[in-house]
Amino acid sequence: MIKRKTIVAQVTHPGKSSVGILRVSGVNAKKIAILILNKIPKPRVATYSKFFNKNNEILDQGIALWFPSPFSFTGEDVLELQGHGSPVIIDLLITTILSVKNIRLARPGEFCERAFLNGKIDLIQAEAIDDLINSENESMIKASLNSLQGNFSYYIKNLLKTLIEFRVYIESSIDFSEEEIDFNYNDIIFIKFKKLNNYFLKIKNLIKNESVIRESKKIIIIGPPNAGKSSLLNILSSRNKAIVTNIPGTTRDLLHEYININGILCEFIDTAGFHNTTNTIEKIGIDLAWKEIKKCDHILFVIDKTIDLKHQKKISDNFLKKISSYNKNNIEITFILNKNDLSPDNFKIKKIGKFFFISISALTGEGIDILKKHLINIEKNKNKEGTFIARRRHLYQIDLSYHEFLKAQKNWIKNKNIELLAESLNIMNKIIGEITGSFSSNDLLNRIFSTFCIGK
Repeated sequence: MIKRKTIVAQVTHPGKSSVGILRVSGVNAKKIAILILNKIPKPRVATYSKFFNKNNEILDQGIALWFPSPFSFTGEDVLELQGHGSPVIIDLLITTILSVKNIRLARPGEFCERAFLNGKIDLIQAEAIDDLINSENESMIKASLNSLQGNFSYYIKNLLKTLIEFRVYIESSIDFSEEEIDFNYNDIIFIKFKKLNNYFLKIKNLIKNESVIRESKKIIIIGPPNAGKSSLLNILSSRNKAIVTNIPGTTRDLLHEYININGILCEFIDTAGFHNTTNTIEKIGIDLAWKEIKKCDHILFVIDKTIDLKHQKKISDNFLKKISSYNKNNIEITFILNKNDLSPDNFKIKKIGKFFFISISALTGEGIDILKKHLINIEKNKNKEGTFIARRRHLYQIDLSYHEFLKAQKNWIKNKNIELLAESLNIMNKIIGEITGSFSSNDLLNRIFSTFCIGK
């Protein structure tokens, strides 16, 4: 176990409540128990006690729980005090606890971080705790609990096991020349390639069909210049987030706006208008939009409804033809026919083939409620009983590692360079290891745990 300063934090939400809970974790937790309770409680038994200050005056009374190391959530000595939820009482208790040397307030997520660093949970399970707290619906709660129990970790650890077995074989083979090997190791390498590839595909399929994505839904707004993309973003966000003019090419960079639609957090992304241009800056903006499309859950393709139907169809057909090479993850596509105030139509929403077309006016707000309802319905239809919860970080790491795998396989077929293969497998090992935390940089850990609640 790693020795660190003892930490304390309020576990329950700040403010008045019937119950207030403090958690202490670290080597000095015993000192705190003796100071506050005048005793060390019986392990893992709820003990009714008086809570004292350093002058041995009673501050409160309530339940004390003692979890000695290593049989605690953090793997350290842990003391929990469950008293009355008065902010004054909580503050007095914390002040008393902080009077002991080498005690400090916990950082956000530090209890979970210590549990991870002490081997009590892996990084996926630590993130599942945060996901559970921030769950938006019942399916997310169930998926978070499954991840906390290790469902997702199981698949990642098996992938790592398969990868490590491959690495061990390759790196041990480097110590011998081809002449010393009396079997065709090239055939064995191809068998291991196949096994690893199958496991990658299995995990990617599991994530696609049996996981719930924790983060906000990424919805990108694209289309030709002056179709009303920025106006749509503005009316969805109820503020002038994007600059709107009649000049084509006004939007050149990506604009991000988080909008809550009936409890579903959506990240809307406004983009540069898609068209052929010689302007260098516009080209950069269009390229950025195409790259962003690959990361999105939903595309809103905006078309100016005032142009003739033949031209509208040509624009939509050209887009669908081009998007086919990008849309490997079956991104949802909805066509938005804007400027209905200038070209009124009876229909509000209709389905043509497998695509929905919605008539709106980003100027007057007509059809925006229909669009919001459409986005909610799509998410409800996607809503499934997930086996586990996945984060975009997990998906990115798996895709990155699989890309390295395909590159390694291609290089092996071409060059048969075993040292190059060993290096690729090592890179893959590190990338996948960052998912569970078996290989993690300090920056990665700080970024993850800083998003947690204080007291977790």
